[in-house]
Amino acid sequence: MLNSFDRNLELLKGFETKYLRILYYDFPEHYKDKYKSYEYSRLCMIIEGKKKIKVNEENFFKYDSNQFVLLPPYSSVEMEINTPTKALVLELNNDLIENISNKISLDFKIETGKLVNNNLYIGKRCNEIKNCISRIIKIYKGTDKNKEFLIDLCGQEIIYHLLKIKGTNLILSTEYNNPIYKAIRYMEENYCQAIKIKNIAWNLNMSESNFSLYFKKIVGVSPKDYLKNIRLLKAKELLKKHNVTEVAYSVGYENISYFIKLFKNKYGVTPKQYKKEAVSKFVTGLNNQVS
Repeated sequence: MLNSFDRNLELLKGFETKYLRILYYDFPEHYKDKYKSYEYSRLCMIIEGKKKIKVNEENFFKYDSNQFVLLPPYSSVEMEINTPTKALVLELNNDLIENISNKISLDFKIETGKLVNNNLYIGKRCNEIKNCISRIIKIYKGTDKNKEFLIDLCGQEIIYHLLKIKGTNLILSTEYNNPIYKAIRYMEENYCQAIKIKNIAWNLNMSESNFSLYFKKIVGVSPKDYLKNIRLLKAKELLKKHNVTEVAYSVGYENISYFIKLFKNKYGVTPKQYKKEAVSKFVTGLNNQVS
């Protein structure tokens, strides 16, 4: 079982094949650190314990042995560990991902609420991936002279199962010239500006109708709704510190009434009501701490 510590995992630390690099970590209690990932995606799993991490200066979140984190390339990570924790990381070579992506045919949609922090993915660890990891450990412990080849076969299977999980495909994709990838990154980086979908499509050499159809097929929502969701999610954060008018302008809406209407349709309350509730919860929390 992957959830029980195996002494042989320590021997896997830094083990490399043609397509994988395997990293094992044994963190002590009350441990803090920062690190960066580089050109490869990382599949991060907890064997025992739990982690609290922050990726690319976003909010902290926790995950444990029932989950996995798929970390995109060039991420900045800050972690806090309050209990002894053992973790296993697979660094996934881009050639491996591209080879498997080209060989299989799957239709994907992104699961709402699963993608955070510029395509960071947090998912429930499935039995198929657990079994692949267990086989990697068994092969490593064995005496077969072709263990690197056999471990790479397990790596191929892991990529296949990850690609079947909705949402991971955009993170694993190495085709950075893909128009949908470009469009998403543009919207996430420029949501505060006046963005027109037809202009995005034009810059990608696509008609607006074809671009919208292709976008919805891959992402699961229209580009207009995707941009709206980015803006409203950011608005929730900003409302804790700024007034409604300031927030509306900050997330790209010049028509304040229209912003209020969109916000209420999305969250069931007006921005002003949400701000009032957020401040009230904050004050209550402070009073509870004092008492």
